[in-house]
Amino acid sequence: MKEYPLEIETIIEFEGFSVMGYYSKGHHNKELFINEVMKDYEYKSDKEKVIHTNIKLSPNPEGGMMINCRKNICKGSFIATVIEF
Repeated sequence: MKEYPLEIETIIEFEGFSVMGYYSKGHHNKELFINEVMKDYEYKSDKEKVIHTNIKLSPNPEGGMMINCRKNICKGSFIATVIEF
């Protein structure tokens, strides 16, 4: 399985006005992930809200990317560690 570095990405709502969560490619330790999120962003939570899932990114009409969480790996998807609000 491919290993990914812990790099926090922001999930923004479709129209780009508010943050809806954070993710990083790869399955990371939940404690390390949430600590990195809290260090880099003004967000407080606990590791119980962090999940491991599969994500597929698709282009949206505004020029950004839409995030689709999947139960199973599929063509074009990758494993990810996610926290959503």
